[in-house]
Amino acid sequence: MSRKWLVVWVCCAAFAALAIERNIIVSATDIAQTTPEKSEIPVRRETQDAPNAPEISFIDSQSPTCYLPSPGTGACYITWNYLYVTASSPNYIISMTIAIDNRILAYNSGFFQTYMFVPGSMYGRGLKVNCGLPGTDGVQALGKSYNYTIRARETGGLGAANYGAVTCPADVVKVYLPNVHKP
Repeated sequence: MSRKWLVVWVCCAAFAALAIERNIIVSATDIAQTTPEKSEIPVRRETQDAPNAPEISFIDSQSPTCYLPSPGTGACYITWNYLYVTASSPNYIISMTIAIDNRILAYNSGFFQTYMFVPGSMYGRGLKVNCGLPGTDGVQALGKSYNYTIRARETGGLGAANYGAVTCPADVVKVYLPNVHKP
């Protein structure tokens, strides 16, 4: 084998090893595409309550959806129909953030507004995440589960948060390396 082809083969093998380690390449098994089921983890709301606390912001968000637009890519998107937050009078909304697995992926800010309505289309396809391999989080037909936190702050210094989880469909990415024969 010439030195040039040896270098190409070693580079391909190194790429494949790195990809397998990061769950980009898996064995060539066919899986049926499944629809994600609703998460069994209840959505909860956090408020800064005290016995005589003033009214605070309120966040309205339905359960999110994680979908796979293009099978074989490993890219899923988490989306909501809409997000709505309102401030208590006489305060205004300062910001609303969406964090997935403790990583802020969306930040919305307000300016002298008593409520904030964010349609799901504002985030395009949604917030991009890795779908995960079948059985990643315990359910063989589904992929990875993500925890989300929606937080809102108002000018009065108070805030509110919604918590929940969403499970994505599984997806297997197949990468075929070329089979190069020496003439």
